[in-house]
Amino acid sequence: MRNPWVHDDVPEAAGSGYGGRVRLLGAVVWGTLLCGVGGTALLVGTGTVEPALAASLRSAVTYVLAGAASVLLLPLVLRLLAVSRLLAAVAFLAGAWLVGGFVWSRESERILGTLPGEGGLGPGAESFSGLFELAETLFALL
Repeated sequence: MRNPWVHDDVPEAAGSGYGGRVRLLGAVVWGTLLCGVGGTALLVGTGTVEPALAASLRSAVTYVLAGAASVLLLPLVLRLLAVSRLLAAVAFLAGAWLVGGFVWSRESERILGTLPGEGGLGPGAESFSGLFELAETLFALL
């Protein structure tokens, strides 16, 4: 029986990679990403960017990193879904807990500050204060 993944008619040199335009596009994408991240880190690190803008920039970076981690987690969960629904659910919950913990650790003051009322909690939100304390305790254990 012949292995269907082995192609005898394809020469060895053909499997070396992509053509010129794809490599050029990849170089442009990675160069833009490197310049954007490096420039942002340089501007924030040297204090060139205003503090108010730096806080919003920090939040934007947090949300972009959380979104990227979620997008990278999706193929893993889908692959595990083909194996076992329980295993995929555990991987999804673990990934959501890690990404949520990352966002909460960096943005908890800002999230609590957006809630209405004095001290960040609106009327009738006493039931949520226990939930916030539980979340802070759990994330402190990380």
